Amino acid sequence: MAEPKKTVVIEAVIVDDSNKKHAGSTQSGQENHVKSSQQKLSAIATAHHIDAKLHEIEHDSLTTRAGYRQLQIKQQQQANLEQIIKITHDLCRDETSRSPDPDWLYRFFEMAKTIYGESMQNLWARILKQEILKPGSTSLKALALLETITQREAQALQRACSLACTFGSDGSNKLITGFRQPENGMRRYFKPDLAERLALGSFKLPFTDLMLLMDLGLILRTELESGLLDPASSLPLSGQGQTFMLTPLRKGARIYYYRFSPTGNELAKLVGQKSHPEYLDALIALLSRAFSINSDVGSTVNEKA
Repeated sequence: MAEPKKTVVIEAVIVDDSNKKHAGSTQSGQENHVKSSQQKLSAIATAHHIDAKLHEIEHDSLTTRAGYRQLQIKQQQQANLEQIIKITHDLCRDETSRSPDPDWLYRFFEMAKTIYGESMQNLWARILKQEILKPGSTSLKALALLETITQREAQALQRACSLACTFGSDGSNKLITGFRQPENGMRRYFKPDLAERLALGSFKLPFTDLMLLMDLGLILRTELESGLLDPASSLPLSGQGQTFMLTPLRKGARIYYYRFSPTGNELAKLVGQKSHPEYLDALIALLSRAFSINSDVGSTVNEKA
């Protein structure tokens, strides 16, 4: 009987030691995480010449350290501009060119020198090329806003542009969110209009991104609705490189949408529109419940209607 008791004691010690080892490894992992973040901060501080207080001895004077930092900033800004010029040069061909406004060009370089990311530098290069081809294409207001946009915000704008379309005589970009139309027959006098929505979040544009673009002033905050649409006249709708003619199935149909601001439209031209066939299919399927839709090649999208 004595033997089993010893075994139990030994097993308990093994379990206890195992727990201690696990706890020790967890603590060690936490210490490594703290150490790793300190190393990352030190590397950032060293790269920007602001690491003097992280060392026991300050080897240079404050004035000298400030001089090093300013020199590095100017060198990096020079490198940013040179890279944008190189990208622009590679984009340009033998197109007819004109001279950009000197004030615009000066402001452009002052803002472009602070653009460090590769994708954003490519965008600024496209802006410069466009200005050389057609001066006045991009306003200074749009440039000033673009200078403050982060990579995430630029990606949100790009996703919004991939869902944008235009309709009617207004060339402004819009995000269609749904429609409403009256009930059939006498029911229209007793029931509210039928309304259907298209979830933009299903196409990688969640409402948080929409709010982000609203905060930037690229999309107007208020959801708008078109005027009453009449079956007697068709409404042109363009998007994804295609044009459709919408004819309301009933009098009084309306379209819900968000509208790009003037600055948003400017930047949308620079960002461009990526193909999104899934969204276009969903949009046409939604609108076909309230409109007869003909494509630009003359075919009827919803023959049943």
